[in-house]
Amino acid sequence: MSSQQSETDDPEVAHDEEIPTAIEAIRSRRSGHNFDPDAKLDDETLEALIRDAALAPSSYNLQPWEFVAVQNDDALDEVVELAYGQEHVKEAGTAILVVGHTEPETADRVFEEWVEAGRFDAETGEQVKEQTVAGYQSEQAGRDYGIRNASLAAQNLLLSAHARGLTATPMSGFDFEGMAEFLDLPEDKIPVMLIAVGPSGGEEPERLPRRDVEEILHRETY
Repeated sequence: MSSQQSETDDPEVAHDEEIPTAIEAIRSRRSGHNFDPDAKLDDETLEALIRDAALAPSSYNLQPWEFVAVQNDDALDEVVELAYGQEHVKEAGTAILVVGHTEPETADRVFEEWVEAGRFDAETGEQVKEQTVAGYQSEQAGRDYGIRNASLAAQNLLLSAHARGLTATPMSGFDFEGMAEFLDLPEDKIPVMLIAVGPSGGEEPERLPRRDVEEILHRETY
């Protein structure tokens, strides 16, 4: 399947401009399990999905994420096994492992970009970078940063897939250690989410109920 909409890295949209189609996409997006096993995701569309995912916000723009796409049939069989037999992964034709950084490896480059863009002077940029890097010092903090930020990118990917008429479903039900080993993740990278994505196979069951705003919105204090 090819992308049916033009790609722009920096669309001209004002911050105070309303985008009804974006709201519609958020409200109509859902996780699906009905894929067309005879249709494949082409490279152009795959790269567009990752480009959109990478536009997600992240702490100080460190962008602490990577994406591993699996499309080979034999490899997908292994991914299905690691995902405890979830066959829709194979039917989708593409599995994307969203990976988080546990170390601030992009900090030097990113804070140079902050300074070059005039957001900080050099001294302030160095101070803020040191504070940001210090936040990764403990193993738990590093994992938390990786998971939080990469999860934002995963949601962008899901919305991008929906906007392109694809079906996508996120999964946390898989063997994390086994998946990391199978896909040769470095020790400082962690699996965050597995996403099956591909052309739709048709209708999905009716959406399950969601909790009401009155139940989940707390004002001023819990």
